[in-house]
Amino acid sequence: MMDNYEINILRRDGYWKKVKPDDLIMDSIEKDDKAIKDIVNPQGINSNDHFLHYLNEVNSITNKLEVLENEKNKLKDQLKNYEQEIINKKKNTEDRINSMTQEKEMLEKTINVIKNLKSF
Repeated sequence: MMDNYEINILRRDGYWKKVKPDDLIMDSIEKDDKAIKDIVNPQGINSNDHFLHYLNEVNSITNKLEVLENEKNKLKDQLKNYEQEIINKKKNTEDRINSMTQEKEMLEKTINVIKNLKSF
């Protein structure tokens, strides 16, 4: 038999409590909880409430940061879309300029041919 073992119990205040299987676990934990509260918080202020308040505040800030991060990513996606649209428009404009330049060169060559024919 295993008579020589202990059980570790994590209490609500974050401290671990070691108990033997024969102990009255609940009575022992309640007595230790009261003793720790008196030591940690002698003025009667409930430190668990403060701790929970801080945890809630940290959680709230974390949630707000996640919302901001998501919004930031959406804005970056919008910028990426606008960038792509502008790049496409620039390419189309460059293509039109190239086409117009070629047309201009063709017109100049045709004018020169006409001038040469007239002087012939």
